[in-house]
Amino acid sequence: MKKISYFVIAILLLFTSCEKVLDFNVDELEPLVVVNSLPCTDSQLFVSVTRSRFFLDNSPFPPAEGVTLELQVFGGPTLFPTHHDSAYHFFNYIAQPGDSLTLRVNVPGRDPIVGSTRIVPLPDMQPPSALIDTLQPIPLGDIAFTLTDPADTRNYYYIYVMERDSGSRWNRWEAKWDTIDTVRHAYFNCLNLQVTDPSVNLSAGMMGYFNELFFSDSLIDGQATDITVSLLMFKDTAEHPLLKEYTLVVESLSPDAFRYIKEVKAKQSATSYFAEPTRAFSNLSSGIGIFASVARRLYPLTFGYKEPDDE
Repeated sequence: MKKISYFVIAILLLFTSCEKVLDFNVDELEPLVVVNSLPCTDSQLFVSVTRSRFFLDNSPFPPAEGVTLELQVFGGPTLFPTHHDSAYHFFNYIAQPGDSLTLRVNVPGRDPIVGSTRIVPLPDMQPPSALIDTLQPIPLGDIAFTLTDPADTRNYYYIYVMERDSGSRWNRWEAKWDTIDTVRHAYFNCLNLQVTDPSVNLSAGMMGYFNELFFSDSLIDGQATDITVSLLMFKDTAEHPLLKEYTLVVESLSPDAFRYIKEVKAKQSATSYFAEPTRAFSNLSSGIGIFASVARRLYPLTFGYKEPDDE
């Protein structure tokens, strides 16, 4: 009889759940002002100013209303936005290496949000060479260049190749021509990364699907370093390389920009649906967001073909 009673109790426990209801009033959470800007040496400076939203809300981030912005360039006048479009505020200014910047965002009823950064120097580079090796089982596009790092600067490098696929392609499933215009990171072959000094392990900085390279300048501080990266180029692209446009991008990042971009990319590549929401790195006072510098070089690539005796 006792065994039967234990069995019944076990069945009841199996189908019984314990729940505790917690009252949570979303309306009581006051939105925060979020300021994001990465001043870059090849583009007009702009600042995004939005308000935060509840993490389960998938609607677009609303622009912050009633804010005013000021940009102080060390040794120069205070600049104000020339115009804005929704959350984006544009300044008539392009960052120059060595400039020291202070951004001030005035928010009604709150303390000003302030951020400062110094524009990092650009590395010296020669135009890269680009050769396709069709002798490999999967053709590789080898991109070779020399990067000379400015001495005694505390920065990071972010290297990738942009691949633009444009034109018309035959859609055999729908029996029609499709217009294609996509821009994405091309895929590196991480096993073929080469540098002048074999003891320098740049491949440790590979992230994502091996299509971007991060590393600290402390690995090559003040030195000229020969770097070769290889793109995975499938047969149709290797035989007709002009079907796509390739651009080598070399970015020098301030430490704050490096930390912010790395954390954002880590969140984007996270695969767990049960991961807790976390706040990205912020370097602003009296607010959240990022104000950090980027210096960028762009090199359009024209691929030739590697001859067997090129090895």
